[in-house]
Amino acid sequence: MPGRPRGLELTLRILGVVDVHWSGKRPPRLPDPSGFDLVLLAGDLTNFLGPDHARRIVEPFQDSGVPVLAVCGNCDQRSVDDYFREIDIDLDRRARVVDGVRFLGLSGGLPFGDLPYERTEEDYERVTAETFEQAAAVEGRPTILVSHQPPFGTACDLARGQHVGSKSLRAAVERHQPDLVFSGHIHEAIGQDTIGSTRLVNPGPWFQGRSVVIEADPDAGTVDFEIRAPD
Repeated sequence: MPGRPRGLELTLRILGVVDVHWSGKRPPRLPDPSGFDLVLLAGDLTNFLGPDHARRIVEPFQDSGVPVLAVCGNCDQRSVDDYFREIDIDLDRRARVVDGVRFLGLSGGLPFGDLPYERTEEDYERVTAETFEQAAAVEGRPTILVSHQPPFGTACDLARGQHVGSKSLRAAVERHQPDLVFSGHIHEAIGQDTIGSTRLVNPGPWFQGRSVVIEADPDAGTVDFEIRAPD
């Protein structure tokens, strides 16, 4: 995937957006990607809709000239992942390197009311293994995992006081220790946490005007982030 021209500034500045939940009834309201080198879309771009609607979220970012990488959420139709593959922005079960930074991705979410894109814990055990196997085949640092579903047992997966994240995903994070996990899905679980040396962030849903700014330094192998809330 093409990145930006490399100049004196080596830090990759990334805009992370999750849980847009666009219904298709009005033109989507999206953040301005100006000043960013990459946009990460962490799923639930739509409310149960398919590629024609997901395109309305993706194309404004692409038209701005900023590259995009994306996974689906549990409320996106599975065919949206096919669309992502067609336009070469897909991250599900893949490892990609942009300007020296390694990105991994996982689409979907745990079963919850028969939604369009669900994966069981057994599925997550399998797809996390596939994803980190892909990661081992490419060089890049730091490593950022974009997963709509958060791992279990952190501040980023609390719903009504209960942890609802994936235990299989947590086991994979404990084993492989990516530098950052960017997730969403649990709208009220806004915050950050750690699993070992891995940092986690759930910025909250974009439909509330929330996003995350991530800065990744491939030379130092470091990553930092700031949650952005509406004014």
